[in-house]
Amino acid sequence: MSLKDRDWYWQNVNNPGKNGEPPPGRERNWRRALKHVLQLALLIALGVGAWQLWHDPAGRQWTDARWHALLGRLGMEQQAAGSPARPDKYGDSPRTMAECIKPGNLIDDEVRACVKGYRVKTW
Repeated sequence: MSLKDRDWYWQNVNNPGKNGEPPPGRERNWRRALKHVLQLALLIALGVGAWQLWHDPAGRQWTDARWHALLGRLGMEQQAAGSPARPDKYGDSPRTMAECIKPGNLIDDEVRACVKGYRVKTW
């Protein structure tokens, strides 16, 4: 600490606001301010874009389709009360074990596939 700094310090401690020179001012860093202004402008632009996408009917339909696709993949999609059940992937509706069981009460892989609807009963 230089003598000048020491003297300035003690002058301001002993006599606050009198006869002391103010410390040298910091120059404004315009680059930092510009960085924050650009970040704020980007956030505003993203918000406006999201708002317009949400209120655009085509964007709303696309968003709803993506949302329902995600819920379907997670197994959380609930079907509406009036909508018919989705057709089975394999064409045959699942059957009971009594309908698919082989003669002699034999249960094997073919019978299990028949119950799940993967295979047509041919026996």
